[in-house]
Amino acid sequence: MKATRTISISNRLLRNFLLLAGLSVVGLTALYVYWLWDARDVFADDELGDIATIVARDARRLPDGAIELKFTDRTRRELATVEGLRIFVLDPRTGRTIMDSPSGTGALLPIAPSTAWRLPYMVVDAPPGVPSGTRHELALVTREVRGVGPLRVAVMRPEPLHDDIGHWILTSVFPEVLPVIMPIFVIIMAIALWTVRSSLRPVTRAAEQANLVDASRPETRLETAVPAEIRPLVDAVNKAFDRLALGFAEQRRFTANAAHELRTPLAVLRARLDTLEDRGMADAIRADVERMSRIIEQLLAVSRLDSRLPIAKDQVDLTEVAGDVVARLAPLAVAAGKQLSLQAPDTPVRVTGNAEMLAAAARNLVENALRYTPCGQSVNVVVEGEADDVRLEVHDAGPGVSADAQGHIFERFWRGQDRGGGAGLGLAIVHEVAVQHGGRVEVARSAMGGALFRLSLPPLGSPAAE
Repeated sequence: MKATRTISISNRLLRNFLLLAGLSVVGLTALYVYWLWDARDVFADDELGDIATIVARDARRLPDGAIELKFTDRTRRELATVEGLRIFVLDPRTGRTIMDSPSGTGALLPIAPSTAWRLPYMVVDAPPGVPSGTRHELALVTREVRGVGPLRVAVMRPEPLHDDIGHWILTSVFPEVLPVIMPIFVIIMAIALWTVRSSLRPVTRAAEQANLVDASRPETRLETAVPAEIRPLVDAVNKAFDRLALGFAEQRRFTANAAHELRTPLAVLRARLDTLEDRGMADAIRADVERMSRIIEQLLAVSRLDSRLPIAKDQVDLTEVAGDVVARLAPLAVAAGKQLSLQAPDTPVRVTGNAEMLAAAARNLVENALRYTPCGQSVNVVVEGEADDVRLEVHDAGPGVSADAQGHIFERFWRGQDRGGGAGLGLAIVHEVAVQHGGRVEVARSAMGGALFRLSLPPLGSPAAE
């Protein structure tokens, strides 16, 4: 059989959220890079204009009317941050060159006497002596300096953006974008994780409720207060449970009705056996009839237990219940050449329960032990009461129960290969009685060499006993 691949909706949603968030981050980053690239002329023009303002602010007019430009330490520090900077300053009134740094910069400028000194940002070829292929940004501006008048300033620097866009993205864009984008990405993923888990929580609750539905709780249904997307699934599951409950009910009714209908012909058959002249055959048939009657009574008991109707509970002395069962079955044990004994405290061992159901459980355990105990051996019934547990134990000297059989022995109609003779209902009845009394039944190895069946019940006053 080919293995079925399990698909996780949660993982799929998170993967889609991650993909969407990643694409969004990449897309926003690409738009930002495109915007920066498209606006590079504006940024460069502004930056070069700022450099021109820094250059012009140190100009002063001398007494003879000449203009002197000597940079202060502050200006030198600011200009030193611009690599490959070239400056040319001209007095427009006299046409005199105030600064040409480095020397020969003015000769490189694409200007004429008619050139307007407020030109848009432009890119020019590299000056002589600079590696070929390098281009420079150039701005020609006029700055009005108080006490000096207008100055024409030309500023050139190597073009930082056009050489290597990849290098620019790695060194300039990413350091600015990542500190902003990454926290946003983490927040988006945290929100996505919370959204997915909270959205799927109703599905988890529905699965937990579905696990509670079994033959012992056929009335359990899934809550319908769920998101609209999974409401059709919940409704479909509840309808399936309704059909299962109906099937269980019909099965119980059939079992009960069939058992009731079989009672009458068995009673008639039992009466007619008394008229048979062949007593040996009559006794053999009577044994079969008694066995059939026993099976029918067990079927009726199973049907009553399956009905899940509230059972009448009262204080029950487990010692008294066990004593009555032993007294009723002792003659059968003696007739079969076996011994049946009871070991119980002198004081009552009380539990909250239904005396008839507890007696049926004890009777099935003792009958089961007598069935598999060899002739000449004994069955011992023990009643013990402690603060947190009340136990009824049945020890036999039979073949015991194998480890493989212990996992199935309380199933209905299950009959082990080495423990035949019954219909496979007695121990199932014991298990059902234990469950309805908040207890449990276990099988183990007895010190007598056979099987030990232990019916454990909550003590009187315990919440589990209510």
